[in-house]
Formats: sequence, C-alpha cells, structure tokens
Amino acid sequence: MENTLNENIINGIISPTTDTSELTTEDRKEFLIETNFKGVRKHYFLNPKAIPLKVGEYIIVDHESGEDMGIVSGITIKQLKRENIDIAGEIIRKSNQIDLRRLEENRRIEDNILVNARKQAKHFDLEMKFIDIEYKFDRKKLVFYFTADGRVDFRELVKVFAAEYRTRIELRQIGVRDEAQKIGGIGICGRELCCSQFLTNFVSINVSMARDQNLFVKPEKFSGACGKLQCCLKYEHDFYLEQKDGIPDTGSVLMTDKGKATISFIDVFHETVTLDYEGGETLIIPKPELITKLEKDYKVIKNSRDENSRTENGCAVCPKGNFLSYDENDGKEKIVSAGKRNPQQSQDRRNKPVKKGE
Repeated sequence: MENTLNENIINGIISPTTDTSELTTEDRKEFLIETNFKGVRKHYFLNPKAIPLKVGEYIIVDHESGEDMGIVSGITIKQLKRENIDIAGEIIRKSNQIDLRRLEENRRIEDNILVNARKQAKHFDLEMKFIDIEYKFDRKKLVFYFTADGRVDFRELVKVFAAEYRTRIELRQIGVRDEAQKIGGIGICGRELCCSQFLTNFVSINVSMARDQNLFVKPEKFSGACGKLQCCLKYEHDFYLEQKDGIPDTGSVLMTDKGKATISFIDVFHETVTLDYEGGETLIIPKPELITKLEKDYKVIKNSRDENSRTENGCAVCPKGNFLSYDENDGKEKIVSAGKRNPQQSQDRRNKPVKKGE
C-alpha cells in the first residue's frame, strides 16, 4: 500500500487538497489536517478514522487530554510536509449543530469571565492586564492570557478562579507581540496585522535587518502596533543577504587600480555596486564584475562588516552606509548618507518656537 501511495504522489494523483470525500478510506489516513482554533492557534491532527473532510468544516479533536473544537484550514499529505511539525492529536468526529451552539455559548462565557478577571486583578492589587480568555470546548480547562512587566504572584487569584468556575485553571503570561496578535488591528500598510492574520511563530527582529535592506533605521518608522520592530522586516531579509553575498558591505574601503574607493550603495535589484573614489569620481559597477575583480585585482582595506563599533542607532555590527530615501514632493528615490541629517528636518527644528524653560 505504501509503495502505491508514493507512486500516486509522484504521479500527481494524490496531492494537497481541500476535500477528501472522493478519496479512498486508506488514502484519507495519509493526510494531516491543519486545524485553527480561537485566535491564530493552529495544530496538526491525524485522521485515523478516515473521516471525509473539507476545508472550512468544524471538527472535534482529542487535544491535551480533552476534547477541543476547531475549523479545518488545510489538508496536506504527511510526506509533503517538509518542516518538522508536532502532531497534536487525532480527530474524533465532525461537529454538529449542538457542538456549534456550545462553541458560541463558550465564547459568550469567555467575555463575562474576562470582565470578572480584570475586576479580581484590581481587587488583589495585581499589576497585570488580562487580554483574552479561552474556554476549551469540553470546559475542562480555562486559560487566562495576561501581560505584566515582571513576575506576578497570582496564587490567591488562581484559588478564587478555581473555586468559582470549578475547572482546571491556567494563567499564561504573554508578551506585547502576543497581545497585538490576540487583539488584532491595522498596520501602517493599511492591511490587517500579519500576526493576527497568518503568523503563528515570532522570529527575532533587529535593526540590522533594516540596514541590510537599505532602509532608514528609525525605530518609530519600523515599529508595529505592539511597539516592537515590524515582523515584515524579516520577509525579504534573506533575499537581500543572498544578493549581497560575496561583496563587502556599504562603507567598506577597497584598493582598486584607480586608488581607494568606498562602497556607498548596493543595488540588489539591478545587481550593481556604487563606488565613491577619493577624488570625487563615482563608478557604478555590476556585481559579478566586482566579485571577479575582488578575486584578482581589488583588495579590501576595511570591511565594515567586521567593525563592531556601536552606532547611534544601537546596532553593534551594522555599517553606516547609504540608504534609499523617497521624496514625496517629486516622487523620486534618491541615495542619502545614513549619517546625513535631513535638511528639511534641520530647518524645521530651527524654525520651531522655543518654549519657556527650554
């Protein structure tokens, strides 16, 4: 059976689908069922009972020693799932109308519990902010999500909750990025926040990712609704690193056949590098040609990538090179030195009236 299944996968007979009702019983068992729960919580489940499923259907699953209810968001063959994923459990059955009504009732109960939780936190004078409540479908577990600046002793609060709701209580502290994910909102791009729409795991975002992409490093410009650097800085970062591979970073000094030259700009889209010579001459050279010359004729005198001096932006390894600036008045992009102050901003500061006492 396994050999037949592998042949079917290769021949394209069986592939990721949105409906398994037309497949055989044995083939349905080979699919992983991606299931979404409240918020963006997502898990993968096995389908040992070969239940015919469609994307968008509600199902009851065995999860964390109890029953939970979610919606099918994807159906994929196990062999085609490349990344390492954890199997959360197995599918028990499809949901019925009684299950849907119970899920709606759970959501209404969660709203009331959230109001009560905030009152209780204030009563015990706890420095914590409750963000969301999740009542498991079988009501055997109640999860409280909260934010706090530090550790909070909520042992007495847990006792109150346990006595009042007569179920297993779990208080889970989350960060500001998780808070934005649960609350949702609109980003500066005008679209729904990525974290509340499709992101399930947060990766580390730092200032160097903006510099690698030739962007102005201004925290207020690249901060998301959570106050942290925007997650989208990661999306194209690998592409920029790949395009810059093999050449020194901006700010590096080279010894060429015409004398010393500084790399002032790397255009990853046109695959060109701009060199500024000491005499004022500027040369735009194709990236492949520069790599060839570095291997034979040119010599790197100073590589800004190796410098560990801290800049005013707080990045210990980021070169202080040139970046793209967009002028809204003429609708054109221009290359500006990272250390050069915007003349208009300087003029605005000079014209700003000084308040008494400053």
